[in-house]
Amino acid sequence: MEEIFVPALGVSAENVYLQKWLKAPGDSVQAGEAIAIIETDKAELEVTSNTSGVMGKQLFSEDSDVAVGVTICVVLHEGETEN
Repeated sequence: MEEIFVPALGVSAENVYLQKWLKAPGDSVQAGEAIAIIETDKAELEVTSNTSGVMGKQLFSEDSDVAVGVTICVVLHEGETEN
C-alpha cells in the first residue's frame, strides 16, 4: 500500500483546496498518472500517483481544505486489501 499525500508546494502554503478526484476507489492507477486536482492561492495543480495499482480509500471529499503533507488517499498493490 502506498500513501499519496499533498506535496509541499512552497514556503507559504499551509493548506490546499481539494477540488476534484480524477480517480475513484477501485479504479486502476498508473505511476505518474493524475489522481486529483488541488488549488492553492496561486495555481491549480494535479496530484499524481507515485506507484501503479488500484485506488483505495480517499480520506478527503472533493471541496475540502487539506493541510500540506497530509495523506489524501492510498494506492493498493496487487493482492493488497485495506483493513
